[in-house]
Amino acid sequence: MNRREFISGGAAGAFFIATANRVFGAGAPSNRVRLAIVGCHAKGRGFVVMKAALKVPGVEIATVCDVDSRAREFAADHVFKATGVRPKMEKDLRKVLEDREIDGIISETPDHFHAYSAIMAMKAGKAVYVEKPCCFCPEEGLILLRVAKETGMVVQIGSQRRSSRTYRAVFDHLAKTNAIGETRYAKAWYQSNRQSIGTGKKIAVPEWLDWDLWQGPAPREDFRDNIVHYNWHWFRKWGTSEMGNNAPHFADAARWALGIDSFPEEVRCTGGQLFPKGGDFEWPDVFNATYKYPGGKIITFEMTCHGVTKPYLDASTGAVVYGEKGSVFLGPHDNAILFDEKGKPVREWTAGGVVKGDTISLTNPTAGLDVEHMTDFVECLRARNPATRANAEQGVKSSLMPLIANIAVDCNDVVRLDPVTGRRLSVAGEKGWAREYQKGWELA
Repeated sequence: MNRREFISGGAAGAFFIATANRVFGAGAPSNRVRLAIVGCHAKGRGFVVMKAALKVPGVEIATVCDVDSRAREFAADHVFKATGVRPKMEKDLRKVLEDREIDGIISETPDHFHAYSAIMAMKAGKAVYVEKPCCFCPEEGLILLRVAKETGMVVQIGSQRRSSRTYRAVFDHLAKTNAIGETRYAKAWYQSNRQSIGTGKKIAVPEWLDWDLWQGPAPREDFRDNIVHYNWHWFRKWGTSEMGNNAPHFADAARWALGIDSFPEEVRCTGGQLFPKGGDFEWPDVFNATYKYPGGKIITFEMTCHGVTKPYLDASTGAVVYGEKGSVFLGPHDNAILFDEKGKPVREWTAGGVVKGDTISLTNPTAGLDVEHMTDFVECLRARNPATRANAEQGVKSSLMPLIANIAVDCNDVVRLDPVTGRRLSVAGEKGWAREYQKGWELA
C-alpha cells in the first residue's frame, strides 16, 4: 500500500490514522499530509495561510503554484528555509491536480477562480481549503455544494472565526445559560476607505506573469497595469465587490450566532457608488442589505468603503446579535461582550475564548485563528471527515449572502429564494445569478 492509498483508506484507514496520530504523533511519516498552495504571492493572503499550514504538525507544503514566477520562487524559498525541503513549483493548477501524491490544495486565488479550483480539486480526489467567497456567483456556489456532497471530499472555507475559541465559548455560554433568550436579529457591518484605482493602461504582459492562466475561467481581456495583484477586486469580471471581499466574515458569524442553517427567503439591498472614485472602480461603495430567514429571523449588513469612522461600538467591523433578554457584540479582535437587556455590559471574552482577567495565554486573534482553522482542515483530511468547522454547506450559505446582495442592488428589486435549496424563485436576480466562462474552462 502506498502513501496515497493509505490516506484514502476509508473507515479502517481513518481509524488507523487516528491511532497513529496518538501513538506516533502527527508528524510521523505515515501520517504526513502533503499540500499544494495555489496562489502564494508574498503580499497576498495565500502566503499568510501557507505559513500557518507549516505550523501544523505533519504538514508538508509539497508544491507551490502561482501564475507569477516571482511568487513561486519566493514561496519555495520560504518553505525551504522553514523545513529544509524545497517544494515543487508549478504555474498551472491543473498540473498540480494531476499529482497523485498531493492530498489537498490550499486555494488562495482571486475570486473568479475560487469555485473552479475547489470543484476541480474535489473531482481530482483532493481535499480543498478555499478562501471566501467560495464562489463567484450563486449558481457556481450551488454547483460547488453539489460536488462536495457527491464526492464526499473534505472542504474548508476561509471563515476563520468558525475556529475561534472565543466565539465557541460565547455560543456555548448562551446555550447553557439562555443569557439573552431566543436570538432573533443580528446586525453586522464593515467599513473601509477604498481609493481610486485609476484608469488602467493596456501594456505588454510582464515576463513574470502568465496572464492567460491568471484569467482562467473568465472571458479574456487585454492586460492592464492596474489589475494585478489586488485591484482585481473592484472589477466585475474578477472580483465580487467589497461585499464579497469582506462581508462573509461577519455575515457568517451572524448566521452562526442566530442558529440559522438555511438560505434566506428574501434578500433586499440598497446602495450604489455614492462617492464616485473615477477610473475603473466598477462596484458600488455603499451597501445596506437585509436578509429574511424562515422563522422570521433577520440579519442586516451595512457595508461602506468610503471613510474610516468606526460606526458602532468603536469597531470598523463586527456584529451584534440581539435576543429577548440582551445582546452580544462579536468583535474583530477575537473578542466579545455580553450586554443585558438594558445595554449594560455584564461579561467580556478576549482572544482565545477566555473571560477577561483570567491569567492564561491568549491566542493571537489573527495568526492563531489561521493555525487553528488549518489544523481543523488537516485533522479532517486525515480522518476523511467532511465535517470541517467551515464546511462546504456553511461556506456556500454564507458566501451567497454578499453575492445576492450585489444582485439585489443591480436589479433594484427583492430576490426571493427557496431557503432549503438556495434556488432563485423570483424573476428578479436572473442577471448575475450565473456567469459566463471562457471556452474550454466551463464547469460540468
